[in-house]
Amino acid sequence: MEKTNTNFNRRAFLKASALAGGGLLIHFSALGKLGLAERGVDAGAAAEWSEITGYIKITADNVIKIICPNPEFGQNVMTSLPMMVAEELDVDWKKVAVEMGPHDNTKLGPQFTGGSNSMRMYWKPLRQAGAAARNMLMQAAAQSWAVPVEEITTKAGEVYHAKSGKKGRYGDFAAKASGIPVPKDVKLKDVKSFSVVRHSQKNVEGTKIISGKPLFGLDYKHEGMLIAMAVHPPAFGLKLKSFDASQALKCPV
Repeated sequence: MEKTNTNFNRRAFLKASALAGGGLLIHFSALGKLGLAERGVDAGAAAEWSEITGYIKITADNVIKIICPNPEFGQNVMTSLPMMVAEELDVDWKKVAVEMGPHDNTKLGPQFTGGSNSMRMYWKPLRQAGAAARNMLMQAAAQSWAVPVEEITTKAGEVYHAKSGKKGRYGDFAAKASGIPVPKDVKLKDVKSFSVVRHSQKNVEGTKIISGKPLFGLDYKHEGMLIAMAVHPPAFGLKLKSFDASQALKCPV
């Protein structure tokens, strides 16, 4: 296991607080500074989502959703980035819902596509977020069962205590976990034990991309909106002779 210290500037957990509805919220500073494709999960039927780090949502019914901070333009970040969270959180990738995060630079930081930066920028922070949430859920289960946390294990979104035979879903302990101090040190998986990352996974947005279903900028419609278009010269080499900008200049900047 790789031990990573998250108690330092821009890579620290700031706080943990509960949200109404019996869920878990952790705010991860590195992710906050950095910046719904449903997959076989009836996420719309969830009674109430509660956030973990702003990138993970869990309901009391154990529905798990992972938020992708960067926009998908065919480079597969809607698949690759959530995979890193799912790996350390220890959930079944096939049962996780993935959603594109809203435009929120304050909460998610710079959300951009370009320069092959997504994986380099999020590799450790997203893993730390998943590992910390898993650790808090394990602590919650240990407290509920009055057993040492060292005896708790997880698998595919559930926690286990082998000696007593007890087990429960992540959703069962989300509310209790929200009151547990965020761990300053979390252990990350050895890459050799990865079961999600480094394994071929079905593209989350693949079908939508090839069928033209994703909502892109050109698809956006708003009541009363006007469409501006650039007027190009009718022949190559021609130059603009004059134009009237008086009305345009009256518009607020």
